[in-house]
Parts: sequence; C-alpha cells; structure tokens
Amino acid sequence: MPIVKYRRRHRNANKPAPMTFDKEVKMKSGDSLKTTKPIRSQKTGVMLPREGTFVRAVENMGRQLILVNFGTAGEEYLFPDEILADQALS
Repeated sequence: MPIVKYRRRHRNANKPAPMTFDKEVKMKSGDSLKTTKPIRSQKTGVMLPREGTFVRAVENMGRQLILVNFGTAGEEYLFPDEILADQALS
C-alpha cells in the first residue's frame, strides 16, 4: 500500500508566513479523492472534475506523483499537494 506524503498550508492571522506540515496518508487503488484547486488536463486542455480515484503513486526525478483517474476525463498525474484523500478530510 503506497504512502502518500503531502503538505498543507495553514495560515495563521498572527504570523505573516504560512505554516506547513507534512502528513502521510496510506492510499490503495480505488480510494476516492478530491483536488484542492481547479486543474486543467495537460493532455486534452479541458478542466478536470474535482473528484477522482487513486490509481497509484510513482516517483520521478525525486518527486512523488499521484496517478488519478477522473472517469471520462481520463487519467492525470498530479502532485500530492494538489489532492486531498477522503480519509484526510476527516
């Protein structure tokens, strides 16, 4: 089961710079997830839906990439900070 590490930014009114922390989430193929912001497909140029399913995590050139299936919109590789797993939302 791949472990996905991502960073979330938290803004605090008392501090000018955003704080970040690392969080590990264990995901398996078929887990549902949501994107943190609107994302345009690199392949087709259309806007991707906000919800998709986890396919797999890969590492390329020292970066972790997440393959997400968006159904009829296809599959896209996203960075871990661009997604939120449903188990991370609770």
